[in-house]
Amino acid sequence: MKIVKMILFYSLFATVLYIGCAFVAPSHGERFSASSLAPFYWGGAMILFVPGDLWLHHNLSRFVALGVLALAGLMSLEYYWFCDEYRLIIHLNSNDKISLADKYNFHRYWIHLGIVAGYLLSAAGVSHLIKRKKSLEATVANVP
Repeated sequence: MKIVKMILFYSLFATVLYIGCAFVAPSHGERFSASSLAPFYWGGAMILFVPGDLWLHHNLSRFVALGVLALAGLMSLEYYWFCDEYRLIIHLNSNDKISLADKYNFHRYWIHLGIVAGYLLSAAGVSHLIKRKKSLEATVANVP
C-alpha cells in the first residue's frame, strides 16, 4: 500500500510542477495564453496534492520534493535570464508570433513555488512534532 501512496504523491507533485511551468510558457499568438489559466489548474492540482501528501505522511518524500522545488527554482531563474537577454532579439525576428514570459509571470511562478515549499516545510514540521509528542507520551507511560 505504501508504494501506491508514493506513486500518488510523486504523480500529484509532478502535476503541480508541470502546471506551474505554464506560468512562464511562451505564447504563440493564442488569444488565451497558458499563463492566464495556470492559476486555476494549479489550484486544482494543489487541492489534490495536499490530501495526497497528508495521506502519505512521509517526511523523506517531502524533503525530496523540496529538493526538486529548489532545482525547479534554479532552472526557472536561468530561463528568466535567458528571456531577459533574448527578448528583444526574438521579438524582432518573429513578427510578434512568439512572446516570452514577462517578469510578472516569473514572479507569480516563484510565489507559487514558495507556497508549495512553505506547505511542505510546515507539514514536515508538524509531522515531526506529532511524532515527537507520541514518543514522549510513550516514554512517560513506560516510566514507573
